[in-house]
Amino acid sequence: MIRILHVLHSMNLGGAEALLMSLYRRLDTDRYQFDFLVNEPNAMHFEREIAGRGGRIHRMPSLRAIGPFNYAKALGAFLAAHPEYRAVHSHLESTTGLILQAAAQAGVPLRIAHSHNTRFTRAGLLALPENALKSWCRKKINPNATHRLACSQAAAQWLFGDACSEVLRNGIDAPRFAFSPETRAQTRALLDIPAEMTVFLHIGRFQAQKNHTFLLDAWARLAPRFTQAQLLLAGEGVLQAAMQAKAKKIAGGDRVHFLGLREDIPALLSAADAFLLPSLFEGLPVVLVEAQAAGLPCFASDSIPREADLGTCAFLPLDAQIWAERLARFTPPHNRSAAVRAVEAAGYDIGQSLRRLEELYATVR
Repeated sequence: MIRILHVLHSMNLGGAEALLMSLYRRLDTDRYQFDFLVNEPNAMHFEREIAGRGGRIHRMPSLRAIGPFNYAKALGAFLAAHPEYRAVHSHLESTTGLILQAAAQAGVPLRIAHSHNTRFTRAGLLALPENALKSWCRKKINPNATHRLACSQAAAQWLFGDACSEVLRNGIDAPRFAFSPETRAQTRALLDIPAEMTVFLHIGRFQAQKNHTFLLDAWARLAPRFTQAQLLLAGEGVLQAAMQAKAKKIAGGDRVHFLGLREDIPALLSAADAFLLPSLFEGLPVVLVEAQAAGLPCFASDSIPREADLGTCAFLPLDAQIWAERLARFTPPHNRSAAVRAVEAAGYDIGQSLRRLEELYATVR
């Protein structure tokens, strides 16, 4: 059996994490096993499931916590203590440079860099020292990676430049997200949403990248014109309390509902009428593919790669008035039944993604 070490911040709910777990659940565990090296000291959402599947979770401090010298030293010590890892698959973007350098020095034959984004997650003057360090780390990726994967061409260009790389689709289990009238009715009943109400849905962590402030600004302009509409926000995060406070102060704030962290994403997508994603940046959002598998019209910021459009996306500039005017003219679709086939035809099938990964893992000797 080949044990593959995946390196990322945590295994809590998130796009890259959900993708990894979808792959893991279908993995041929007679041939391969996923283990995880994370920075999260607390218990994580997927931790129990990983243990149940035979996976191991290792923890070490983050680069930000201990600095590049100590981080590289800790990585080297970890890999020296675990010679069973013949493949290291890093999802930590720029920090991947140090991770794969340590793996190369430890003689790990398969070293995969995986890009899930199109810019550093923090911006502004306070982030300048951190981003300078990340830029230095990023220069170490191409010399030390044996393979470079990205969720989109934009994500590949940002992390790898002109170096040879491959787009690995953020595949999903499309039939799981297929629209269901029965599920729609049941979920709306549970959420106390009348059948005639138009529901706009957003799913994402409450962090700056997801741009909830803008979403609420657009909603404040839309709500007085669209009184038979509700906005559902699913997720948790550091900015949640601030967004809840903001919602109480804006027009239509009483029709904004914070759903918390959810595991019933397919049901929420069936219950909704449209999906909103005003992110400041994305590599290629898994949730946008899932929303389209459910047949939802999607309204997304124009910073999101067009590879995410499988036929139902409208990309809009981040202007709250433009969003409000566009959404005010929205009418729900009548037929959502063909969406799954469109997603699979576009290559966003988890089975195709897994087969490509297993081809890479099979090269380890």
